[in-house]
Amino acid sequence: MEKKELDLIEKHRHSHYELGKLMKDHDALEAQIAGMERTKGLSAGDEKELHRLKKVKLEGRDRIEEILKTLK
Repeated sequence: MEKKELDLIEKHRHSHYELGKLMKDHDALEAQIAGMERTKGLSAGDEKELHRLKKVKLEGRDRIEEILKTLK
C-alpha cells in the first residue's frame, strides 16, 4: 500500500469498525502467510491452505480499497 493509503487507514481504522477489523485480519493473515512461506517442503494440504489464505487476504484488501475510496 502507498503511504497515502496507509495514512488514511491510520486516520480512520479506530472510528470505522469494518476498516479496523479488515486491517486487523489483514495483518494476521500476512503474518500467517509469511510463516508458511518460510517453511520448506510444505505438504499438498499446506500449499492448498496457503493459497486459500492468500485469496482471503486479497479479498480483504479489495474491500479495504473500496472503503478507502469512500473516505477520500
